[in-house]
Amino acid sequence: MKSSTILFSSLILSLGIITGCFLLSLKLSPVVSETPNHADVQNSILLDIEEASDFLGLSTEELKTVMREEQRMLQSTGSYDGAMLPIIVIDKETFFETTKLLLWAQESAAMRKEFQRD
Repeated sequence: MKSSTILFSSLILSLGIITGCFLLSLKLSPVVSETPNHADVQNSILLDIEEASDFLGLSTEELKTVMREEQRMLQSTGSYDGAMLPIIVIDKETFFETTKLLLWAQESAAMRKEFQRD
């Protein structure tokens, strides 16, 4: 009787461990989605223009307007007052660094910058 109780207890304990490991493996496996959600974007270091637009709460066209205005100002005066958008260009694709993007938004708001569409 005592050996059957130990055997039964061992069986229950083993099933519990196996079930727990299985549940943990399901929870830890990454979920692949086609479009990044807001949490994915917040955890990224570099964002493409669409992700940066979402991150800042702007449309893609508004972000492109800011980029054009900053570039126009830099070319026409030879300098730019304040921080420019933190961009990195790789193979003609523009990326934005998230922490610098937040700093740019804070500084631009503090300086009350205005950008006009062409």
